[in-house]
Amino acid sequence: MLSLALANIRMYSRRFIAVTLAVMIGTAFLAATLMVNASTTASLERSIGEAYQNADLVAGISPDETDEAVGLGPEQLTAVRKAPGVAAAEAQSSAGARIETGSGDYSAIVQSFVSDEQLRTTELDSGAVPADREEITVDRQHAESYHLKVGDEVGMSGSSPDGSTVDFTARISGITTSSNSPFMGSNLQVAVSPQRYSTLMGSDPQYESLLVRLDEGTDPAEATSAVAAALKSAGVPQTSVMTAQERTVKDLAGFTGGQDQLTGVLLVFALIALVVTGLVVMNTFAVLVAQRTRELALLRTLGALSAQLRRSVLVEAFVVGLVSSVLGVLLAIGVMAGLVGYVSTLPSASFAVLAVPPSAVIAGLLAGTVMTLIAAWAPARKAMSVAPLAALRPADSASVHNRVGKVRLIFGSLLLIGGGGLLIGGAVLGQLLLGFAGGLFSFIGVLMLASLFLPGAVRAVGRLFGGSGVPAQLASLNSVRNPGRTTATATALLIGVTLVSMMMVGAQTTKQSFNDELARNYLVDVTVDSPANYGEGFDGGALPGPDVAAGAGQLGTQQAKLAAGVDGIEDVALLKPVGRNAAGEPVYAAAAEELARVLKDPSLVPGTGEVLVGQSVTSDDVEVTAYKGSTASSLAAQHSRSEISAPLMTLETARQLDGYTTGASAARAAAQAGPDQLGAYPLLWLKTASGLSTDQLEGLSRTLATELHVQDYQVAGGAVERSLFNQVIDTLLLVVSGLLAVAVFIALIGVANTLSLSVLERTRESALLRALGLTRGQLKSMLALEAILIAGVAATLGIALGTTYGVLGAQSAIGSFTDVTLSLPWAQLALVLGVSVLAALAASVLPARRAARLSPVEGLATE
Repeated sequence: MLSLALANIRMYSRRFIAVTLAVMIGTAFLAATLMVNASTTASLERSIGEAYQNADLVAGISPDETDEAVGLGPEQLTAVRKAPGVAAAEAQSSAGARIETGSGDYSAIVQSFVSDEQLRTTELDSGAVPADREEITVDRQHAESYHLKVGDEVGMSGSSPDGSTVDFTARISGITTSSNSPFMGSNLQVAVSPQRYSTLMGSDPQYESLLVRLDEGTDPAEATSAVAAALKSAGVPQTSVMTAQERTVKDLAGFTGGQDQLTGVLLVFALIALVVTGLVVMNTFAVLVAQRTRELALLRTLGALSAQLRRSVLVEAFVVGLVSSVLGVLLAIGVMAGLVGYVSTLPSASFAVLAVPPSAVIAGLLAGTVMTLIAAWAPARKAMSVAPLAALRPADSASVHNRVGKVRLIFGSLLLIGGGGLLIGGAVLGQLLLGFAGGLFSFIGVLMLASLFLPGAVRAVGRLFGGSGVPAQLASLNSVRNPGRTTATATALLIGVTLVSMMMVGAQTTKQSFNDELARNYLVDVTVDSPANYGEGFDGGALPGPDVAAGAGQLGTQQAKLAAGVDGIEDVALLKPVGRNAAGEPVYAAAAEELARVLKDPSLVPGTGEVLVGQSVTSDDVEVTAYKGSTASSLAAQHSRSEISAPLMTLETARQLDGYTTGASAARAAAQAGPDQLGAYPLLWLKTASGLSTDQLEGLSRTLATELHVQDYQVAGGAVERSLFNQVIDTLLLVVSGLLAVAVFIALIGVANTLSLSVLERTRESALLRALGLTRGQLKSMLALEAILIAGVAATLGIALGTTYGVLGAQSAIGSFTDVTLSLPWAQLALVLGVSVLAALAASVLPARRAARLSPVEGLATE
């Protein structure tokens, strides 16, 4: 049977191309996922272990130590240096600081420059080590980013553990290599002299750990005991002394929390890809076995046992699966090597290394081979269970009239109804886990019922186009001639399109819901507060203006004009305090036309005689007293859907208040009345240009603070928050869609495979049609329409299912803490449908060309 199986593979090798591609891609995905985990761990280990790479031992306090009064300090460091076998020991600790340069103010991590050259992990690129308290070194990467060089002077400030502040002017004496430690983050890396570092650490410095270098030839085990004994003699009862590798592993576990969520997520997508691959393999072997029914029946009549023939088919599956899996693992190694090679060229990830664990190779080979065997088992078993004389009779597909169809109908309906109920319950209650379980069970139910409704759906759609010509009629009939094959092909594509559509709809609905929530909480994109509201003046002095008193720190028309001139700002509204309500809170006023332009919801502009108030205000009227008036005016309350910083009216309404002085600006009134009487100062509300990225909005905020001479915290609003959230959602959607695209691509391979096998199976039929007058172009059109029909129906149903799951999933995920706004990404869904149909059309090109190239005479002579 082995020779028969190998002969069949050689004879029908072309028919196994699609299976090989599908298994190779699915296996590569799985192996690459495990390599991502191993490479990430190895890269982090290299990065974290950099701090200990030149040390033989790392000493610290045991995590079980409960006496917080005992730590690592100068006394313990001295004791370790005197321990037998110790050549040198250095303290390892860091402190936070701020570095002020001509280009800005930056956060920094400060460490003491290691005296022992052999224990240093960073090397001098240029300059010299810090020789006194006023000298520092900075790392090369940040020096280039911040345009720092040897000899520059910078301001440095830090706080010691005892609460004292240390401020001094430092001179850059050298540039060092940059550390890859993730604990450094994006901070400027600064090293100072031991004398300066002791000042930063205060009178009782505490170290994180001690780096120990041993004398040559010293036994590490004996040295470990000696260092531990030295620490105990210095007052540390519970010590932790380990090798550099052991300490790296410990720190790595603490850094990752002992968990790997990324690998878990990627494995889910790898599983999806393998499931789709299994459908393609099962469909292929079902067709191959069916095509060889007469051959297998002849072998049965000649004495071959059904078990022998079954083993022959499974040997074919094993060989194809193993070869494909080997190619898949090699593909994964190649792709990962390229990715890691590229990432390692980035300055912030130069520590990246490729790791190919045996588990990735073994898992890839096992998964691909076993999955191929499992997928081929059912077709092989089904074919061998038929008697030789009955083998020529076509097998029945699953329908509601046979036992297989009835079982699928019962269990599929139960899963669909039960899972659908859980999904709806999760959406109503806002319970994500409940909704997830419901979505999973209901989708399994849909897949079980697929063989009962997909052929009918394809047939129904085919009838719509059946009248458009002979090729369309033939395509409609051929697409459902083998319902089982059509179901398997369409189901593979249905899975991928459903999941992609679900993520698109869920992401778009979540984005829209979050944006609506921000619009309710932030009426405008950006707000700028007057420094005077914080008891401050303008940063750098008052800006001259017609309505700003010198040094008052108030915003006015001059600042509004400056803000309007900033690139990225479309409209500006100046809000002036004009009075107080009954609770003594300031009431603001602005021009109605300005408010209409800057408010996210222009309908919130209060009408004449109205005051916009927050949703917590329950009364229908608001009492407002002008600053110059003594009589309160009763105005109608217009309620916002959220809280607002202060009641707001239009200038037209403000002019109707008793005591309002026409022509006198609020800023000038503030200068005359004083803060005690006024109690509040003008604000600016700004509308930003659409389409700005998070980085652009953050830069816009800094520019506004600089141009208006206010502090950064006085520039606020929902624009940056909204952009950041949308950026995160878009990035996640891009990543997830890319991962799911693997499954869709495998499914499209299945479409091409189905057409190829169909062409081979219908060779004589196609030749007969050609002989009866069907042209080559019509034959190609028939196959193209068949592919479009199957892919179009599967993609349309997948989009419908994905939309349902996406909406209900978003409701389950965020419905408990915000109102969910339905928003469908029509353009993206149309793109999914278009890509699916066009890809299926492209997949039909080679099979159609092969069918059209064969002459009618050759085709009719084919057995």
